[in-house]
Amino acid sequence: MVNQEAIDAVITWVDGHDEQHRQKVEHFLNLTGLSRNDEAALPTRFNQQGEIDYCLRSLLFFAPWLRTIHIVTDSQTPSIYKQVSGTCLAKKIKIIDHQEIFPDDEKYLPTFNSLSIESVLWRIPNLTNSFIYLNDDCSLIRPINKSDFFRENRVVLRGEWKIQTERKWRSRIKNCLPILSCAEKLNEHRRLQENSAKMAGFNKRFFHLPHIPFALKRDVFEQFFLKHPHLLTSNISYKFRNAKQFWPISLLMHLELQNKPIILDKTLKAITVNGACHSLDKIKKRLSQADKKKDVAFICMQSIDVANQEAQKWMFNWLEQRIPSLEFLADHYKSL
Repeated sequence: MVNQEAIDAVITWVDGHDEQHRQKVEHFLNLTGLSRNDEAALPTRFNQQGEIDYCLRSLLFFAPWLRTIHIVTDSQTPSIYKQVSGTCLAKKIKIIDHQEIFPDDEKYLPTFNSLSIESVLWRIPNLTNSFIYLNDDCSLIRPINKSDFFRENRVVLRGEWKIQTERKWRSRIKNCLPILSCAEKLNEHRRLQENSAKMAGFNKRFFHLPHIPFALKRDVFEQFFLKHPHLLTSNISYKFRNAKQFWPISLLMHLELQNKPIILDKTLKAITVNGACHSLDKIKKRLSQADKKKDVAFICMQSIDVANQEAQKWMFNWLEQRIPSLEFLADHYKSL
């Protein structure tokens, strides 16, 4: 069946180089007793190198069926939004300020916490019930269809089932392995996913999500937080990331898994390159794989801001060659 339902996309974006934003961060770091060296406030969390240009352009070209692309920001406007002003592309893009979606802007804003922001995405005015959510460091590199994200009124999931870490330890203890003197340190991404899965009742295993665009349902979000308002107010109360928080996206996916038969897709893949920890050779190798493998539809360029100049140049040149320019897109949309 052809999916005729309107679908929006949501991108979260911040310009950490903006002086006004930097001053706000410093002010609230002082109030909370944190520093720029703390994991929750590292500059790379907020800095941008123009990644949103490619993210937005890729959505316009490879997913022209999207109704509206919402860019969620904190009193900021990306330059690409100004560039499309007055063109046929402008009607496809909306800027959503944090004040529009947080229930009490004086109490919870400003926030510098993606987990808090993601908790209220469902409050975006006029957001379609089915929508795609992605960070600005994600881009499409091949054409995708509605059915790649939603089928039969259900979300399409990408990822894999994994065992909860504490269950692994219990298994090893039962086998009398000498592990009591050491503790496994979880990376933050996995810890968030495991804890969020537990909130939905998945105590033995969890569905591990890669860094890709996610298919989400606004009504599932809304219904959960209407039943559990204290979880919403708690999660958005932290201006910077905190270990007590959960990841709303992972929670939402596990709520979907809890209620319906899943649609698990293994046909479309994602490749991630990380400017902070990948060598230039590794970056080149991964991008070469993205070129050769026709099932790679998503590319994630993480921490470009901390990559060396040569790596940055290589990453941006690669994106520029694969994602059409605004001029091309404007002409393309005129012909539709």
